[in-house]
Formats: sequence, structure tokens, C-alpha cells
Amino acid sequence: MRSIILPAIAAGALALGGCASNYAGEGALAGGALGAGVGAVTDADTATAAAVGAAAGAAVGSQVDKDRDGCWRYDRDGRRFWDDDC
Repeated sequence: MRSIILPAIAAGALALGGCASNYAGEGALAGGALGAGVGAVTDADTATAAAVGAAAGAAVGSQVDKDRDGCWRYDRDGRRFWDDDC
């Protein structure tokens, strides 16, 4: 039963991360994969290394704003468009 808890929490966090306005979900996925790889290479506990990597990736990714990638603007109805005059 204990081996199911961590993956279930990680899957829920990753699913909610897709709705975020930052890169926390993507950072958690990349950090988890990197942590699992490092854990496998160094003979450490792979699940723990993946969890630590996912937490670190989510923390770093949460600080990056998705809407600061160029000249995207919003009109008064909330629709996103590219501003050619930027």
C-alpha cells in the first residue's frame, strides 16, 4: 500500500500542474526524471531521488511565468492574441 501513495500524489500534482500559469508541472516532470536517473546511476533509492528531483523541479518551475514569452496580449474579453506592434 505504501508503494502506491507516492506515485498517486505525484500523478495528481502533475495533472494539476498542466492548468498552472507557470512551469511547475513541467519542472516536476523533468526533475523527477532527472532525479530517477541520478538515483539509478548512483545506487541510491530511485523513488526518493525522483521525489526530491520532482520537488526541486516544481519549485524552480513555479518561479517562471508562462505569459512572459514575447508579445502576447489579452483583449477586454480575455482572449489572447499576438501583438504585431510590440
